Amino acid sequence: MNKLFLIPLMLLATLMLTAACSEDEPLTDGQEQVTPGEDDGEEGNGRYLVLYCSRTGNTERMAQIIQSTLDCDMIVVEPETPYEDDYNAMLDRAQAELDAIEQGNYPAITTSVESFDEYDIVFIGYPIWYGHIATPMQTFLHNHADLLAGKRIVLFASSGSNGIGTSERDAATLVPDAVFEESLLLTSSTLGNMATRIPEWLESLGASREEPDAPDAASLNINIIVGEQTITVTMEDNGAARDFLSRLPLEVTLEDYNNGTEKIFYPDPALSLDDTPRGCAPVAGDITIYEPWGNVAIFCRDWSESNSLIKIGHIDGDGISLLQGTESVNVRFERQ
Repeated sequence: MNKLFLIPLMLLATLMLTAACSEDEPLTDGQEQVTPGEDDGEEGNGRYLVLYCSRTGNTERMAQIIQSTLDCDMIVVEPETPYEDDYNAMLDRAQAELDAIEQGNYPAITTSVESFDEYDIVFIGYPIWYGHIATPMQTFLHNHADLLAGKRIVLFASSGSNGIGTSERDAATLVPDAVFEESLLLTSSTLGNMATRIPEWLESLGASREEPDAPDAASLNINIIVGEQTITVTMEDNGAARDFLSRLPLEVTLEDYNNGTEKIFYPDPALSLDDTPRGCAPVAGDITIYEPWGNVAIFCRDWSESNSLIKIGHIDGDGISLLQGTESVNVRFERQ
């Protein structure tokens, strides 16, 4: 082949893959694999799932903005064998994997999901390689086609200059029974605007963060389960009480403090004290927070007034009798 003709072809191939791989960043994402419902430090609202693979970090940053905007679960799709650090070797491997996929041979990945049933929308993110979905994500979609049937899928991609159309057709072929919503492509000229473009796009999809409903008067009533007996409680309508309500159901051990005066435990993290008045003179049955320590204290008998005590509820009737004494007690707090 004429060398003058070969050089432009090589440049074209490089530009096509550089559509998603133009930064001098680590080749692999270096994040631990997670699965929906697993405790990865980011508990989401459960309506949305973000799945992504990323080589240069562009798609990863897009995924992180979606995750933080929607407060949802997020999983990184990783290849079983990390990609080479050498850029030209990366080009060769990507092309070889794309060729293999055309023959029905998909490269191995380490990521799998058992079910998508709980999600309204699954966001699928990837860089565009030679105009196509990056090969790890193609494998994931191929492996999970049956589980994704009937699901609403939203594609998002990063690219230096390539369009998203071919990759959309890839996705429709890999998951033919899914319902695809409006995609988002950010190229080298628009990646810098992702912080504004992505929230606008999510709004156009009708995807939004779920905020917990503020408790009404009826929801201020809770139960404390002690063995087979139930204590009823009326909570205060303040910020700390609402934070406590948002954590229910909750099982704790109440430890004795001050020779039967209080039963205490330490919520983790500490309860928010925003919109919460300070100071009270506790009587038997009062549920309080001791601000200096952050512990919840249930008073089993009357005590002196303190500006450091914050009342968040009161045990109804003579229910406090089930907690009196100096022994520790295992209890469960739950909404009525």
